[in-house]
Amino acid sequence: MRNAELNRQAKKILELAARTSSAVGSDDELRAHWARYLAVLTAGLLENSLRLLYSEFVTKASSGPVARYATGHLERIRNPKPGKFLEVAGRFKDIWRTDLEKFLETDGRSEAIEAIMNARHQIAHGKDSGITLAQLTNYFNKIVEVIEFIEKQIKS
Repeated sequence: MRNAELNRQAKKILELAARTSSAVGSDDELRAHWARYLAVLTAGLLENSLRLLYSEFVTKASSGPVARYATGHLERIRNPKPGKFLEVAGRFKDIWRTDLEKFLETDGRSEAIEAIMNARHQIAHGKDSGITLAQLTNYFNKIVEVIEFIEKQIKS
């Protein structure tokens, strides 16, 4: 990832996931707790990616007042599901929405976003999300692919 803040967040998640396996050993309950914590961090990464990437684009592509207005709207996005990603991309360029939609529809990327955001919702409301470290790793990798795709879109 090119964005320094998103890169920092992603590295933190990866480092914690790697340390979790060795730290908790075969304790399934601890593994489940760490999977939930990492799911919340991954959901935060997703949420931050929309705000940071598109705000960066707006700041470079428009005047100060326009950038402040658009950035203000981007900061209000919470719990983004795939539809929200498509909506935001489409508000900038129709082709961005179309290309992102095709990208999300392949290799379970849309499902990964849905699963992480649903897990965060379940966790926040004290319910069992059922997420495992293995699932989290798979979803995380797909989410990073989506973030990198958006980065490429806004750079071109």
